[in-house]
Amino acid sequence: MSQYDVLVVGAGPAGSSTAFAAAKAGCSVLMVDKKKVLGQPVQCAEYVPRLLLSRCSISKNSIVQNIASMMTHLPNGEIIETRSPGFMLDRSIFDKELAENARDAGVEILSDTTCLARKGGKVMLKQGQINLDVEPSLVVGADGPVSTVGQWMGSVNKEFIIGLQYTLPLTEPQEHTEVFFQQEFFGGYGWLFPKGDVANVGIGVRLNPKDGNQKTLLNPHNTDQHSLRKKLDIFVKQLQDAGRVKNKPVSTTGGLIPVGGTLKSVKNDMLLVGDAAGHTDAITGGGIPQAVICGEMAGRIGARAVLKGDMGLLNEYEVEWKGFFGRSLENAVEKRVILESHWDELDEIIDKCWVAFRGYYGNRNF
Repeated sequence: MSQYDVLVVGAGPAGSSTAFAAAKAGCSVLMVDKKKVLGQPVQCAEYVPRLLLSRCSISKNSIVQNIASMMTHLPNGEIIETRSPGFMLDRSIFDKELAENARDAGVEILSDTTCLARKGGKVMLKQGQINLDVEPSLVVGADGPVSTVGQWMGSVNKEFIIGLQYTLPLTEPQEHTEVFFQQEFFGGYGWLFPKGDVANVGIGVRLNPKDGNQKTLLNPHNTDQHSLRKKLDIFVKQLQDAGRVKNKPVSTTGGLIPVGGTLKSVKNDMLLVGDAAGHTDAITGGGIPQAVICGEMAGRIGARAVLKGDMGLLNEYEVEWKGFFGRSLENAVEKRVILESHWDELDEIIDKCWVAFRGYYGNRNF
């Protein structure tokens, strides 16, 4: 049985950032991911704010284009432009580069590897058809909205938006993202995010499933998935008729976005980070900055706890990320409650529930 200081489950931005920080601090780190090819398929609209540059090195290879502003389309036809500097990423390249940085720091990486179970200090893995047992001092769950490690901790996301996205050719390039609020997209919105000559065009709709089984929810034959595809096709036709895109999808992707708020992220010798910890913004659905920044915190603090032999130090992780992101993520959850409970009054309440408006950041009462 192989022993490691840290086992990181999931090799997305949260997992790679955690693994890199822990390895740099002197820990032996194993990072595993169920995907056969790291970073693929991409399940993301791929926009990140410029803020992330202050906490993470982003190579020119992973940046597709700059973004200057965001256009918010309201149901009454009004369009609001907001300054929103950032980048459109190629997430497959971005994720691979973060993973390679971790590998260069000494992290061992296993792809096509699933966590089966944990018994005592032993974690059972399966790589392809091969069963592996490892014994880590610390387990970090960076394994997405429906987290295996979160299940071990009894800390799981229960509320989701389900998103579906096409990549379509643009009729002309643009330097702004676009968000569309329509009654049909309950609790969510449509989007058009440009990537050079193409754009990510998708919709997200609030989902309150009876269970958190991602495979069931994202099955093409699932009722919710079929209904979502019909809504997306109508939305794309609207954009096509407006002369914005060509209705010739280059690729399709979908996924779950946790919107129920943050979870308890520390238990015994386990941590959660990124979507697994509910670090996703409950209004915008954005999560890359939180994944990278909280991943660095998890790796740094987790390493200190392991190397000092004091798991009590792990609690500093939750204190630190709450100090950095806690209030903004709480505010997003509060605004989601208002948004969903007054959805029939979308035009009247959107200025209190969407990030383009000052009211979103103001008085918490409604």
